[in-house]
Amino acid sequence: MLRPHRSTRPTGSHRRPGTPPTGRWRRRTALLAAVPLLASCSLFRPSPVPDVGDASSASSGPVGYVVCPSAVTPIELSTGTAEADIDLPITGSPSLGDYAIATSPDGTRAYVVTSDGVAASGSPATSAIPATTGATPGAASQPGLPGSENVVIPIDLLSQRAGRPIVIPGDGGTHGIVVGPGGTIVYAVSGSTVVPVDVDTRRVGTPVNVGATHPIFGLVENPSATMLYALVAGGVFPISLATGAVGAPIVTGLSVSSVYSPHGIAISADGSTLYTVGEVSTGSGGRIAAASTSTGVVGPVGSFDAFGVGTPSAVTLLPNGTAAFVTDLGNNWVDPVPISRTLAPNPPVRLPASGDGMAIEHPSDIVLEGSGPQSYVVAGFDSVLPFNVATQQYGNAIPVCQGASSMAVTVTP
Repeated sequence: MLRPHRSTRPTGSHRRPGTPPTGRWRRRTALLAAVPLLASCSLFRPSPVPDVGDASSASSGPVGYVVCPSAVTPIELSTGTAEADIDLPITGSPSLGDYAIATSPDGTRAYVVTSDGVAASGSPATSAIPATTGATPGAASQPGLPGSENVVIPIDLLSQRAGRPIVIPGDGGTHGIVVGPGGTIVYAVSGSTVVPVDVDTRRVGTPVNVGATHPIFGLVENPSATMLYALVAGGVFPISLATGAVGAPIVTGLSVSSVYSPHGIAISADGSTLYTVGEVSTGSGGRIAAASTSTGVVGPVGSFDAFGVGTPSAVTLLPNGTAAFVTDLGNNWVDPVPISRTLAPNPPVRLPASGDGMAIEHPSDIVLEGSGPQSYVVAGFDSVLPFNVATQQYGNAIPVCQGASSMAVTVTP
């Protein structure tokens, strides 16, 4: 639960919303490739999680948690108040977007997957799923430097403190994490593997390995908590949570648009349809594809080309199944897509300027607060924009930690 005070972040520790990032944060990179997954996942015995501090008094209501390279910023969504950052106990600075966050069903914990140590730059070879469109999507992940390691960090949301990192195997990007059935097992992406971790015992299960040249860039769980879906360049791979078996790939032919965001995949509330966003080939234009989870058949692919050649970075769905909302990192907009006609997206809603007139750019994630209509867009790598999906109006930007690219929403217990 949140403490009743505003952020104590030092002045100057974040840029004004919308200020372009510097250094390596300005890079725009297209991503990745993969082939079918092998191996199985392990589940473990429950035992108490290590104590990470005393609980604090808090207000009730929805809370957003935004993850950055070295911290997580909590936001009281009902008031738009950013709380004091929760420092992550790591050294070095992971590459922008090379971290993700998820929360437990009861709202008492969050989990961050990231790297401990300075991430390297580099472009190992990759392979791609053959694309039905004839495109050859695929790009590269970034391996870790010698001495760095990938970790899962549990965060006690009652005390607002991070616990000791849990080291996980694998080398490369950490672009996704989901909480499994019961909230005691998390599944973390570690380069080319999906790693099950029992967060109560801190035990690590057998990784699901896809091969060193085939990194994973996005992970979702179906509503019945029976399947995972791993997003890769060119398609999606289903993974059974019961057996760890990997099904035949769902081939979309879409590359993964952005290294900055592992959020280009979503699943419908009934679990019947997957939605992915990306490009038909690097730099060639944004697309949204819908695929049946039962048959693997991909329906007609919708195009955003009428609004500009861009890089779709994230997608979220209304629970009632009527619309998807897609962010575009290059064109700086949110596009409402009626599910009844994904081939004809509505005109996009461009990000506003900040209070000082500076442009807010580079939306990397969009998440709903419950069933909506309020959603939140992570943008500018340092701010969160409220966005009402019904009125399609933006609220005031909320400054958060530097390097923000991923967000999770929960309700305080």
